Amino acid sequence: MIHRGFQAVAVAFVLGLLAVLVWKVVHNPTSPVIRAEQSDTPIPAPLFTKDRVNGTGKLSLSSLHGKVVVLNFWQSYCAPCTAEARTLSTSAKQWAGKGVVFVGVDEQDLRGPALKFIRRFDITYPIVADNLSLTSLYGVTGYPETFFISPSGEVIPLPPTHDSVCNCTQSGHVVGGASAATLDAGIKQARTA
Repeated sequence: MIHRGFQAVAVAFVLGLLAVLVWKVVHNPTSPVIRAEQSDTPIPAPLFTKDRVNGTGKLSLSSLHGKVVVLNFWQSYCAPCTAEARTLSTSAKQWAGKGVVFVGVDEQDLRGPALKFIRRFDITYPIVADNLSLTSLYGVTGYPETFFISPSGEVIPLPPTHDSVCNCTQSGHVVGGASAATLDAGIKQARTA
């Protein structure tokens, strides 16, 4: 009985710490992208050059200037990432050749599981490997999260949009799995920015 009581107290303590962390991230963002989203202001996208997971060489965000970029942060062992993967793959193919490029940022993953994930969902858009260097720049707090970058290279805040996948309202950027409708809305918003 004492052991279960101790476990309950420990779990409550951990949940309390998690709640404080979430509150701090939401109310005191350190990421310039998140601060800009909260004020509904586009901001230059933090640039990067990263090794490709599903190809050779590196990919530089600056090389995509002039196109809308859908930037999706994910991990191969993340259940919500798995749930949205097919939607992203399908949307990327639908927008291909229309001035839109999807880029996946695979966070803290081994190459083998990442490649298996990419093959499983027939992902043909570029995937780069990252070890948390981009998460603080973009203000990523979990996976998946998706940002929209205009052809001029600015992160575009989404207006409040209802997302059927999470049955919630998304604004700023997509937190959690994205629906095809939310991806389309973000792309259209970035195109007109």
